[in-house]
Amino acid sequence: MNATHCILALQLFLMAVSGCYCHGTVIESLESLNNYFNSSGIDVEEKSLFLDIWRNWQKDGDMKILQSQIISFYLRLFEVLKDNQAISNNISVIESHLITTFFSNSKAKKDAFMSIAKFEVNNPQVQRQAFNELIRVVHQLSPESSLRKRKRSRC
Repeated sequence: MNATHCILALQLFLMAVSGCYCHGTVIESLESLNNYFNSSGIDVEEKSLFLDIWRNWQKDGDMKILQSQIISFYLRLFEVLKDNQAISNNISVIESHLITTFFSNSKAKKDAFMSIAKFEVNNPQVQRQAFNELIRVVHQLSPESSLRKRKRSRC
């Protein structure tokens, strides 16, 4: 996967999330990155990183899960590209927009989100801690858990 595909997918993703073209600075930054990576070619437009998956998940209503994975991908991509002076300002604008829209303008939420992506799954200590917490994670995700919460909150 090359950076050109990533930038095009980001542009399309942000347009879908924002729902309109009113974010002038963000759109200008996206267009600038699109030009920088020459990502409007036929070879790029033929393939999709996220959009096919995106369409399928929209039907199921589980968009937050997919959005979190896509956002995580772009934040990691921005980390890799941040030292490129030619595009660093545009990346900063787009990253700020993502933090504002996805993380409710909370840098602390973004940092916590990114720290999860950095866990090394080959580390035995991380594995031990993860399995220790797995029962709570499974419990929180189970439908029965949310039903109990709803019943309690009505009282």
